[in-house]
Amino acid sequence: MSQGSGFSSEQQAYLVEALGKLGLERLFAGSSGDTAPEAAHVHGTPIDELCKEEIAKLELHPLDMWAKLEAWTDAGEMATGLDQFMLRHLGFFNVEPNSPGYMIRMRLPGCLMRGDQLVALAQIAQTYAGGYAHVTTRGNLQLREIAAKDVLNVFFALRDVGLSCHGTGADSARNLTASPTAGFDRQELINLLPYAVRLGQRIQATRELQAIPRKFNISFDNGGILSCVSDTNDISFQAAEVTDGVDPGIYCRILLGGITGHKDFARDTGVLCHPKDTVNIGHAMLRVFVEHGDRTNRKRARLKYLLDREGFDWFIERTKEALADLAPDVELIHQGDVHDAPRLPIDRTGHIGVHPQAGEAMNYVGLAQEVGYLSVQQMTRIGELAQHYGQNDVRFTVWQNTLIPHIADADVDAVTASLAEVGLGHSATSFAAGAVACTGKAGCKLALAYTKQDATSIVRHLESKFSLDSPINIHLTGCPNSCAQHYIGDIGLMGTAAPDGSEGYHIVLGGGNDSDRGIARPLCGPVAARDVCEVLETLVARYLSDREGTETFLSFARRIPDDALPSLIQLPA
Repeated sequence: MSQGSGFSSEQQAYLVEALGKLGLERLFAGSSGDTAPEAAHVHGTPIDELCKEEIAKLELHPLDMWAKLEAWTDAGEMATGLDQFMLRHLGFFNVEPNSPGYMIRMRLPGCLMRGDQLVALAQIAQTYAGGYAHVTTRGNLQLREIAAKDVLNVFFALRDVGLSCHGTGADSARNLTASPTAGFDRQELINLLPYAVRLGQRIQATRELQAIPRKFNISFDNGGILSCVSDTNDISFQAAEVTDGVDPGIYCRILLGGITGHKDFARDTGVLCHPKDTVNIGHAMLRVFVEHGDRTNRKRARLKYLLDREGFDWFIERTKEALADLAPDVELIHQGDVHDAPRLPIDRTGHIGVHPQAGEAMNYVGLAQEVGYLSVQQMTRIGELAQHYGQNDVRFTVWQNTLIPHIADADVDAVTASLAEVGLGHSATSFAAGAVACTGKAGCKLALAYTKQDATSIVRHLESKFSLDSPINIHLTGCPNSCAQHYIGDIGLMGTAAPDGSEGYHIVLGGGNDSDRGIARPLCGPVAARDVCEVLETLVARYLSDREGTETFLSFARRIPDDALPSLIQLPA
């Protein structure tokens, strides 16, 4: 069924009947309450204008597809087409032929997992998947190579240990991120992790917040030592110390509309809220998106485009209306950031290594992983160490690595030695610490380059040539969807076809987030993947020869005019 093709009277009648069976005729009927085919709509959009994905969700809500899932599993059949789109709402992705079987993403609100859960997940990966996992850029885990016949086995095995992959794909509010050091960060203004977890649970328990117009990202930034790139999310709750204008104290500043793949950061709404109210506000804002998001054009269905169309003030007023129903006592406080205390500095390498945490003689250990990879043995060891030496607490970062917190000074050597036995270090070079890569062509149908393999090659090549005194973050993403957010990397690479048809990249420079926010600018491309190491070697050499004092790569790149950027990779005559 092609988008915009219209529907016959019989098809419209069928859809209206489906609305009635779902009990949605009040929501989706015309304003007069008439449910005749010609009046039927979905939140104001006539049915015959819906894109095909919206029609699929209308005909069968993803929460109601269990019988189909059982049939596919019993027959050992992979879901395809729109069925596969629907199944992604439950967390299973058909990634064939790039990778065999299904991929799943875990739903870990706040990027938090118990150690015993990680041990159990390692067993699931060994029994039903490929024997490994990857930490993602939303601080959760992916498993791969799951056979069609094992889908229900995986569901039940996850459920038995309190885990889920539901709501991690398609048109869902994806994994809610939070500062990975929440609750033990010596610098944090407030621990926002409980609110991230609670909002994540509410979304899962609320039917109206499933199968929304498009994917949706929410983040909670505690103001601590590590970044969770909160300003790249659709909703960003950022802890702020407010000194005047309102009762002095800790609030959350609300930013909206981040989507750096479309070259936009979340923008300040000029609105504060009390941290305890973030759950209801997040729910209300999702409801506004559900009711007003574009259901006709998926390329313009993200929150950014609703904000561009209607404006921030309009969105805040609609949020207040939703809150009047959900939580009438919640207050949105209009005040700009003039009285916000400056945010304390972020440590760009603080996710790797042994670092002191809140509490006397206590530490967290940040593991050095190769673009997120964890073997079953490594997963098991991390979980066991968290149980034995920590507080059964494991955190994941958007930088695709793992933290084990609550390690006493006296136990650090034992923990790091045990990690080393399974190939996990706690130090990384200035290239490896900031290397981020999406799944790439090895496991994603959309990717145009082998990002994880290329990231490893790039890091090892540059490590062999240079030693740096400050990090260079290198982000590789396989396609314009920008899952690895190439536009915020010091160096960003986006997969494309090279001139000879092989895998290649467009290369951009000078991106950043938080206090360094900025969209990277084009350097060159397309460049064949096989030539990228040489290009980046030339670039880094030029930086080291031309920088001013100890100038960082980001500062160096940003002072070069657009038209002069290509000269950075030209070899001297």
